[in-house]
Amino acid sequence: MSLSAVLRAGALGVLLLLLACLAPPASAQLTTSSSDPAAPPPPDPYARLLELLLGDARVRERPRAVDAPEFIPVSDASLYMDRDAQVLVEEPAREGGPVFIYPRDILARHEVLNLQDEAGARRSVTYSPLTGSVAGYLGALGARSFALGTTGQFLNMNRVLYDRATNSLWPQIMGECISGPLRGQRLERFALLWTRWGPASGRWPGARVLSRRTGFRVNYDRDPYGSYRRDDTWYTTGDPRGPIAHTDARLGPKERVLGLAVGEAALAFSEAAVRQRGVASATAGLEPLVAILDPGLDAVRVFHAEADGRALTFERVGDEIIDEQTRSRWAVTGRAVEGRLRGMALERVAAMDCMWFAWAAFYPETLLWTGPGNPLEALPAGPADPGTGVLPTMMPSTAPEM
Repeated sequence: MSLSAVLRAGALGVLLLLLACLAPPASAQLTTSSSDPAAPPPPDPYARLLELLLGDARVRERPRAVDAPEFIPVSDASLYMDRDAQVLVEEPAREGGPVFIYPRDILARHEVLNLQDEAGARRSVTYSPLTGSVAGYLGALGARSFALGTTGQFLNMNRVLYDRATNSLWPQIMGECISGPLRGQRLERFALLWTRWGPASGRWPGARVLSRRTGFRVNYDRDPYGSYRRDDTWYTTGDPRGPIAHTDARLGPKERVLGLAVGEAALAFSEAAVRQRGVASATAGLEPLVAILDPGLDAVRVFHAEADGRALTFERVGDEIIDEQTRSRWAVTGRAVEGRLRGMALERVAAMDCMWFAWAAFYPETLLWTGPGNPLEALPAGPADPGTGVLPTMMPSTAPEM
């Protein structure tokens, strides 16, 4: 080969080498192609939920929230409270803190109670009668503080709330924003205990009770949705009117459960099953949990089942609650009173007390605890129920009068 030919070949090789060094790596080429403007956008996780909204999107504050609550001592409330009246109890987050009792009959008329403590921290107690669901939410996201109110819309028959700071939409059971500036954000819950006035007033004689002096002219002796003490009202019988995103026949639609979402997992304890057994241990995701019946209140609390760096499982032996790992004895409030773990306390979980049909509609892959011998597994999501698309006629049609 001539010298000129060799030089030409060498120059070509150098040129090819330079082009190879300047070319983007394969991973960069893949990244570029995946960001192609013509590529379809990722699916909207809230699109299906927004399609199922029922009601008037323009309505706000019907019914009106209680924004200036007054509280009275137990002795005063006992003058008119029925012993079997249902109440929600907010137990203190710290030892010696105040106990608050909220009569459910007041919340059935207003659905939202906005509170503010001495330090200015906001929180809301919420109740959606059509799904029988109770939830307490802290009124803060980062540096933003707000109160909640009701909208005229429902999702899976559950009231959709809005925050007054941004007008974003929050289904009451989810506590997650599905539309608005705070879309995708989640509110932090605090625990509420559903029980009756007689046991609650006896357990906490120094509690502060929400007064009927709410600023509205309302008959709180009558619940337009019916009664939990009868078998022929909305709370206890009949099917939801839909539309419902998912149905699940493992329990009756109006049976009550305590539900919680842990990361990507969801778990519901059948309240009837926990009452029968007294205690229920289960795991959601990697989170060990325990539900414990308080017989004196006929109410169930849920806890993270961990103490001293170990996961615990529990059983009831006679009238005592024992953990199987250390054989320590525990009070129904989640504190060890005897044994190696004496003095340690389980962390309370803010479980959602609600009707089964509503929990399963929002969390179609939920695990369900119905007893220690029964499989704890999720079932494939059931079919949607289009329902009648009409809200029940017993719903109050106007806001309470001022």
